[in-house]
Amino acid sequence: MGGLNSIMDASLSAMFAAQAGLATTGHNIANANTPGYSRQSVIVAARSPEIMPYGAIGRGVDIQGIRRLQDEFLLNNMRIQNARLASYSSTDTTLYEIENILGSVDNDHLGDSMTNFFNAWGALAQPPINTSLKQDVVTNAISMVNDFHAVSDSLDDLDADLEKDIESEITNLNGLLDNVADMNKQIMSAETNGQPANDLRDQRDYLITEISKIAQVSVIERDDGSKDVVLAGRTMVARDSVTHFEPIYTETSRGYELTIVANGQKQQVALSTGKLQGLMESRDTQVNDVRERLDEVAKQLITEVNALHSQGRTALGSGHAFFTGDSIHTIDVNPALVDNPDLVAMGRSGEDGDAELAQEIADLAQMGASGPGSRSVTDHYRSLLTDVASKRASYEMMVENQQNVVASLETRMASVAGVSLDEEGANMVKYQNSYNAAAKVISTVQEVFNALLNMV
Repeated sequence: MGGLNSIMDASLSAMFAAQAGLATTGHNIANANTPGYSRQSVIVAARSPEIMPYGAIGRGVDIQGIRRLQDEFLLNNMRIQNARLASYSSTDTTLYEIENILGSVDNDHLGDSMTNFFNAWGALAQPPINTSLKQDVVTNAISMVNDFHAVSDSLDDLDADLEKDIESEITNLNGLLDNVADMNKQIMSAETNGQPANDLRDQRDYLITEISKIAQVSVIERDDGSKDVVLAGRTMVARDSVTHFEPIYTETSRGYELTIVANGQKQQVALSTGKLQGLMESRDTQVNDVRERLDEVAKQLITEVNALHSQGRTALGSGHAFFTGDSIHTIDVNPALVDNPDLVAMGRSGEDGDAELAQEIADLAQMGASGPGSRSVTDHYRSLLTDVASKRASYEMMVENQQNVVASLETRMASVAGVSLDEEGANMVKYQNSYNAAAKVISTVQEVFNALLNMV
């Protein structure tokens, strides 16, 4: 009878193993579309055999655990590439907005305004001299100044939008760090029996992957199952303890700007590659570079036109500056000329027909004040447009290439940790057949038992 009991026990273990396999398969199928879920499988091993005089008889199967299929190397690599993609995308988006503000090389409003301004001076210088065209010069100058101001205001708005995005991402990052700490707490509690909390670990890894898109992250796993999250060289999550990032405004040469510090500290945090770093770089490098170069364009325009116009003489006086200010934000037409366009000087002598000065100002569109070979104010402006377009094209390509890298890694991850419904369907049939076969063995053993009882 001991032999039949062993067969019964072995068959029951087979049914339990098949049942566990079916349950795990059902769990995989249910979570096939769950973000961050890793496919699970049942780990089984043959029991120690029963040693008989004629040899070893197997005693069935033991369920040793449920394994979570994951490749840490691929996962960490994907986080690094996700961080780069988020950084490139942030910069590319900012350059796209700058292109919209400035326009293209062939179609930009500010460039057209500058051309119209110099053309108005050229028309004023052409014989027969028509002093009524002085009003056109002032009108075109006001239009150009308004375009400078519009660009300046748009760049200010872009700066403000970037700072709002930075604050929003800091809030998101702190929320994710809180969630990782909470997952650590749940995992440490769930794994006291020595078995891994697979689903909780999946959720935590998914949260860390989301963090990596905001800022590149390093992870250190402890023996108790918790993971420390390290950002910018600082441990932001240690077990269930969290340190938050905080946005503060500090005074700079450009006014008050948002910076990032760790909670309770004053030193600025320099986050590594990720969306936050891309947003900070976009504000501090891309937008600021365009603003500085536009300021140089405006300053060159103001300096060169004023240097010539102040040499001019009219019947009402001499030595008037045409522009005021020294940047795209402060540039303006001299109010005296706006009120009385007759103060616009055409020549140095003030005599009728002297339009030499007007022609020299018109020529500034083609060459700088230093003469032939020097770069004109329009050359500097066109160079800025070309550089922005070149940067945008470069980042577009970088984003596209990085998307391909991430897509390739995601495909490789899916082959390891992803759920294949076809494969799970095949497993379901396999476990069903195993269960039915084990049940058939038990049914046969029961028939043998009955036969033996009937013999008594």
